[in-house]
Amino acid sequence: SSHFGSRSLLSCPFQMPWQRGVVPACAAAALAACVFAALRRRRRCGGGGRAEAEAERDLQTAGGGRSHVVCADGGGAAASGPAAPEVPAKPRRDKGSERLEWWQRLNEVKPELTLPELQDGGAEALELAGEAVPAAYLAAVQEAMKRLKKGKDWVVRDSDYGTAPTHAAVKAKVNAALVSTMTEVLGPTLPEQLAQDPRRVLLLLDTPQYGTLRGIVASYPRLGCCQQVVIPQADLRHYFEMVRGGEFYPGVRAQRLDHWLCANAAVGLRCLASFLDFECRLVGALSARICPAADVMRFFRLGYPAEPVSVLALTVGLEAPAERPEEVDDFVRWEAALNGYSAELRQAWRYRLVTLLYVIRRVPGGPRAAAAALSGGGGGASATPLERVPPATPTLAMGEVT
Repeated sequence: SSHFGSRSLLSCPFQMPWQRGVVPACAAAALAACVFAALRRRRRCGGGGRAEAEAERDLQTAGGGRSHVVCADGGGAAASGPAAPEVPAKPRRDKGSERLEWWQRLNEVKPELTLPELQDGGAEALELAGEAVPAAYLAAVQEAMKRLKKGKDWVVRDSDYGTAPTHAAVKAKVNAALVSTMTEVLGPTLPEQLAQDPRRVLLLLDTPQYGTLRGIVASYPRLGCCQQVVIPQADLRHYFEMVRGGEFYPGVRAQRLDHWLCANAAVGLRCLASFLDFECRLVGALSARICPAADVMRFFRLGYPAEPVSVLALTVGLEAPAERPEEVDDFVRWEAALNGYSAELRQAWRYRLVTLLYVIRRVPGGPRAAAAALSGGGGGASATPLERVPPATPTLAMGEVT
C-alpha cells in the first residue's frame, strides 16, 4: 500500500495547473515530473528525514512556494515553506549630496584671498597727490576692497565664454603687438633670461586655442615647451583641453588668477611679460568674485613686475566705475605709480572692450617720485588715452570690430 493512502494523485485536492488551463503542455509535463519525483522520494524514504525535506522543497517549487501535503485520510492541507531571511535593504545613494560634499571638500584647500596694502611709501604718496588722483581710480579701489568680503571665491569656475575665440580679429592684432613689444623691450634672449632665473616667468590668461602663446612661440620657439610660461586656468574643462594635446607644453595650472597671485606672493616670482585678458568689467562679477581691479592691485602691490623693465597687457570691459578707456588707463597708471612703477602706455584697442599695452619700469625714488611724476605729467582726468597713444597706434572705434 502507498504511504500516501489509497486515493490517487488526481483525486487529491491539489489541482494541477493544466487542469486550470493556464500552463502550456510543455510546462505542465515538467511540473508533473517534479511532483512525481517528490512523491517517489517520500515513498522510498518513509516520509522522514532528509528526503522529506527535499521532497517538500520540490513540492514548493512545483506549487509556486506552497506545497499541498496528502494526508493518510486522503485530505490535504496547505503547508507554508520556511520563511526566507529578510535581507536589509541597502541605503539609497544620494548622488546630489555626495557631489555637494565633494565640492565642499575641494573648496577647503583653496588659497586665502587677500588684498595687500600699497608698497612702502605708497600711502604717503597717495595723500600727497591729493586732488590729482583721478576719481575713477579711487572708485575702483573702493569697490575692489568692498568685494573682497562679499561672495564666494570658488576654487574653480566655468568660463563665461565658449571655446571659440572672442573678437578674433582684434586678438590677432593685440597678440602681434604684444610679441613685438616683448621683442623690443626684452630682446631676442628672452628664453635665456628665463633659463638663468627660474623665478622669472611669463604670465598669460590664454584659451585652449593658445592664441597668445602661439604668437609668442612664433618669435621664441623654445618657449613652446617651457614651464615658466604660466597660464592659470580656472575653467576645468578648458584646463583639460589645454593639457591633453601635444602641440605645446606650458605651465598650465588649474587655478584662478587671484588665487595664483595670492598663493605665490612669497615665492619671489617676477613677470617679464603679462597678459591679463579678463574680458569683463574692471570691478568684475560679484557672482564669481572675480575682480580685475583687485588682481591689478595684487600684481603691483606684491611686486610681480620684473625689474628693471617688463611688459603688461590688460583687457577689461567698459562699465562703471571705468566706463571710458581713459578711466581704465588712469587706474592702471596710478596703481603702478603708488607702488613705485611707471606704466608707459604703448598701444590701445577700443571695441566693446578695451585692451591697453604698457611697458612697466621701476622708478628710482619709489612711490613718491612715481606719483609726483604722474601728477605733473598729465595723469589727471584732463588727458585722454587717445592723446597718450602714439599716432601710428591702430586704435579701434566702438563697434568697428568685424
